[in-house]
Amino acid sequence: MNSERYRRGRRLARWGASALLLLAGGGCAGLRSIPGEPDEPVHVESFDLAASPVPADAPPGGGGAPSPARYTLGIGDVLAISIYGEDGSLREVPVDPNGNISYLMVGSVPAAGRTLDALRQDLQDGVSRKLARGLVQVIPVRFGSQTFSILGEVSYPGTYLIEGHTTILHALAAARGIRTGYFRNSTAEMADLRNATLMRQGRLVPVDFMGLLKAGEMRQNVALRNGDILTIPSALVRNIYVLGEVNFPRTVGFVSSVSLLQALTEARGLRSGSDGRIVVVRGSLARPEATVVRFSRILAGKHPNLALAPGDIVYVPPRRLAFLREIVETAITTYATTVSSGTAAGLYRDTFAPDETDATQRPIIIP
Repeated sequence: MNSERYRRGRRLARWGASALLLLAGGGCAGLRSIPGEPDEPVHVESFDLAASPVPADAPPGGGGAPSPARYTLGIGDVLAISIYGEDGSLREVPVDPNGNISYLMVGSVPAAGRTLDALRQDLQDGVSRKLARGLVQVIPVRFGSQTFSILGEVSYPGTYLIEGHTTILHALAAARGIRTGYFRNSTAEMADLRNATLMRQGRLVPVDFMGLLKAGEMRQNVALRNGDILTIPSALVRNIYVLGEVNFPRTVGFVSSVSLLQALTEARGLRSGSDGRIVVVRGSLARPEATVVRFSRILAGKHPNLALAPGDIVYVPPRRLAFLREIVETAITTYATTVSSGTAAGLYRDTFAPDETDATQRPIIIP
């Protein structure tokens, strides 16, 4: 009884000291009340970010497989080249490490960084000097320079070639499916599909992975592009992500209960770039719910000190972001970037340095 009371007292003392640092510490100008701040209620809004995803059969501008006419060749691509009407002229030639191809009477021709039309014209010019009526045909066999990465709770995470038309389902099949484990004497999937992400050139592509894999919504089966990163997080990870205009963006481990102020304290308060708004994003990343509160009104008892749940994203937006949908999309993109980079770093450590640990990647556990 006494030991429990002592531990409770220590927790309260630690929380009180942290709160004082949060309010009075340097670099926390964003925590002060804002003169003229509106007397606004708590705002809750839901979004359907995956309502109009890029379809799997979209043209190149919308995320489909590379178009032969516009595609830029790279090292590792394989082409089938032939001269119309000339038996024995068909050759499958790769773009070599120097970025060139070599074909019969033409010899070595630069290919990397060029379109198929430009390469075909160079080959045609070379053939025409030897054959008066030689018509060159160039057909892509494999786009070996185009890759995607799939990380997290799949059987074989890694980087794979985009061979022709490759979609999310193709990617999962290449990685041998979702990883499974044993839970209470039964087999269970280890993936958190609600928080799975597809990143493309640093931006989030909204995909409802639950809808795709559990309900068979094929419109969510987005075609992949070069450099895409699929991240399938673990369902066993119980973290809260504190991001945006805080002094120390980080992951907070969830044990029994974590309040919004506790999470902000672990992130060492708000930065001066914040105007005091705090957005808590929860639920599926494809169809999130956002709750908006203000820090000063929480301290005044007019907004609740929200109880957080595993998977919540606590995002403190910069002043320049005015629209809630834009804030939510930025928060989820920041989360996706954080999770995919952390998953990739973990895969590297597990593969090449399994005995090394990085203390900065460990979540803070709040008792």
